[in-house]
Amino acid sequence: MTDTRETNRGVRAGERLITFAGAVLSISAAVKFLHPAKAVNYMAFLGYVDEKLFLIAAIESLTAALFLYRPTRFAGTMLLSAYLGGAIAAHLADHPLTGSAPIIVFNYHHHYLGTLPAAIVLGCAWLGLSLTDPDPFHRVGASDRTLHASAELNPAKG
Repeated sequence: MTDTRETNRGVRAGERLITFAGAVLSISAAVKFLHPAKAVNYMAFLGYVDEKLFLIAAIESLTAALFLYRPTRFAGTMLLSAYLGGAIAAHLADHPLTGSAPIIVFNYHHHYLGTLPAAIVLGCAWLGLSLTDPDPFHRVGASDRTLHASAELNPAKG
């Protein structure tokens, strides 16, 4: 009985982490679509302007949707990992100082701190996935016949 309760608690915590990561990505996409001046200036500092900003917002929206929808969660997690890995790399790169806004000046001098939000969201996504599905890779490369045979041989993994 205690194992089931602890498992349910872990799954609920995992779902909350997944919701958090998906919400952050969705809000970030919405901000990019809305084009407020501060966000536009910050993205310009990173080298993303005009149509690239809309493309990034569309990628974020698609990734968030795939990640939040349970049947496509694994694919969404892969896209989220690639996207946030790119965000981390973009923040680590050296960029010319293009403005005087405090956030831009701060990130100009402290590249590595700009990676923390993306790293935290990525960590929440993977921790959430591992809490809701202890073996998220079990379906990768396996056909339905292989999965069915595996379930018959090892009912605990089913």
